[in-house]
Amino acid sequence: MKKIIIIVLVLFLSGCSTKFVYKNVDWLAYWYIDDFVELTKEQEKVVDAKLGSWLLWHKNNELPMYLEHLNELSGDIRTQQMSLDRIDYHRQKAADHWVRLKIKVIPDLVGMAPLLSQDQVNSMFKEIDKMNKEEADEREELLAKTPEKRQKDSVKRNKRNLKRWLGKLNYEQEQLVENMYGEFHSNGELWLQYRVRYQAQLRALFNDADRGDGFKTRLNKLLMEPELHRGDVLNQRNIENSNKYQAFLLAADALSTEDQRKHLLAEIAEFVDDLNDLVK
Repeated sequence: MKKIIIIVLVLFLSGCSTKFVYKNVDWLAYWYIDDFVELTKEQEKVVDAKLGSWLLWHKNNELPMYLEHLNELSGDIRTQQMSLDRIDYHRQKAADHWVRLKIKVIPDLVGMAPLLSQDQVNSMFKEIDKMNKEEADEREELLAKTPEKRQKDSVKRNKRNLKRWLGKLNYEQEQLVENMYGEFHSNGELWLQYRVRYQAQLRALFNDADRGDGFKTRLNKLLMEPELHRGDVLNQRNIENSNKYQAFLLAADALSTEDQRKHLLAEIAEFVDDLNDLVK
């Protein structure tokens, strides 16, 4: 079900333009849903109605807020007003966008959940188990690499990500990326463990024959507050990693040239142009 939420929030989906994804979210949603469960015609009608309602709300209420936020971010970059406080402000504002979406969509998802048959539930969790195994296998492959190879791949990936937004990196920025390796907690195993625990609770809930108010209350809490099930260690590590990444962003900004800032502003401007077209 989280896939449906993700589909609705598709503005920054990699590989597709913002406008393309947004205007084709209906069939893209079914493309993802079909990976997990085959809906009946009646269920598809319910999903169609909800998707239409979500998109109308999102266009009228959320896209203007995204535009305002992106313009505010551009202003901070243009006037070189970035600080740890401002970076954290933008991080929190982005998180608020996600929270509002959950508040809007999750109650509808909870309301639709009882429509799933037990066969559909079993199919959904069978696919989830398959995905978990694939991710566990990928992690084993990662850990099978030498520490030197893992570091090389990570540094290369992080440089590529930074270059995506700033253009060609200067020597100091490349050194910054290289030096940050090893500064962050490696949470891969903890995330896998959390997902297994979390999905086990969802599975137990859906395996209960009672799909009444108690079911809906518990499902709503699970979907709205997954962080409660991550554990203190993972939550604390996530906070520490976030703080370190914000410090990295500030350092990268301080090392940026005027041309790099222009490049970054141009990238953001593309999103702004797309959003302006969508809200018309």
